[in-house]
Amino acid sequence: MKTDESDVDVEIGRFRRDLRVLEREIARSLSSETGCCGVTLAQCHLLMEVAEKGRTGVTELSAVLELDKSTLSRAVDGLVQSGLLNREPDPENRRCQVVSLTPKGRKKADSINGLCDESYRLMFSFIPEGKRASVAEAVSLLGTAMHCMRRECCP
Repeated sequence: MKTDESDVDVEIGRFRRDLRVLEREIARSLSSETGCCGVTLAQCHLLMEVAEKGRTGVTELSAVLELDKSTLSRAVDGLVQSGLLNREPDPENRRCQVVSLTPKGRKKADSINGLCDESYRLMFSFIPEGKRASVAEAVSLLGTAMHCMRRECCP
């Protein structure tokens, strides 16, 4: 059966409407999750990445988080000043820096992970059990598609 162009337009319209709702809810959720933890969204993402990778290079973090070096540097500076990150020269390349979590940073990362896990566990409770894997897959596919589209349009 051939899909009519107007059917596609209706489907895209619904998708855009639903995506706006999702965007607003994500913004509210992120604000409350990071705000209560005393870090900015950029710092939160940085902490989560360092918690996952362990001791890692600032250049690698810049690439993974897709932040320019000056933005990442400010986020690292704030976390170092807060006692959440250690920053030191890379012993293999003294021109580069590596960061790692301090014990206080590990505690903060664990706290953020715990709060987020609790929040998403509650959210999943509103999704029928048989649909949860589909929702997780759809989010992954959507994130990948958006990333590819942005890279294609704006290298």
